[in-house]
Amino acid sequence: MMYDKFSYIYDELMKRQVDYDLLASNVIQICDKYKIAVKNILECGMGSGNLTEKFLKRKIDVDGFDISDNMLSIAYNKLLDYNNVNIMKGDIRTFSANKKYNLICCFFDVLNYLKSLNEIELFLQNARKQLDKNSILMFDINSEYKLKEYLGNNTFVIEEDNIFYVWRNFLYKKYIDFEIDFFIKNQNNTYEKIKERQRQYIHSENDIVRLISKNKYEILEILDFETFKNKSENSYRILYVLKI
Repeated sequence: MMYDKFSYIYDELMKRQVDYDLLASNVIQICDKYKIAVKNILECGMGSGNLTEKFLKRKIDVDGFDISDNMLSIAYNKLLDYNNVNIMKGDIRTFSANKKYNLICCFFDVLNYLKSLNEIELFLQNARKQLDKNSILMFDINSEYKLKEYLGNNTFVIEEDNIFYVWRNFLYKKYIDFEIDFFIKNQNNTYEKIKERQRQYIHSENDIVRLISKNKYEILEILDFETFKNKSENSYRILYVLKI
């Protein structure tokens, strides 16, 4: 199951690398731009709850789910003090809360773990059933450029506080495999090795746009997820902002 072996490492690295407060602000600003008053959010693939907490602090009700028990455990412990959140286990292709939302979001390349366009279409169809009349769907996808050119068959060696890791990439025609060796510094100055393997699937922007059109969504914007500004051919993550 994704992230089960290194959930706490993932949580720590993401907190270091992502400005979640800025991300939450950018998301809400887009909703404001299209006159969507966000009172409740469905967060698909919520992970360890870092973004969830930023929404909760803004007094927005959040229903969040993930497929990983370990990630949900971290999220649950992190969000214990909030009474405006529901944490659930689910799959983005089939999850249903039997309610409507002002905003449905799915961030940090969750959709790249779906093998086929048919599975992404299931996500789009499932989300549509749970969108309110005046609402927005946002999701990002790792770009072809990032997976093929930046990661490619390259190896990265990265050292951060108390964490050292070697990230190897193996590129194939339709997917890329990651092999990551983490070396975690213990209190006695020894290191513990944790190995993780993952696979992400490559989906072209043209295919995603065709799928969006097929499922009768309106594209409001396609942006660079890192900056929330116009995307470029070198954008790492593409953000899609849709309405029904």
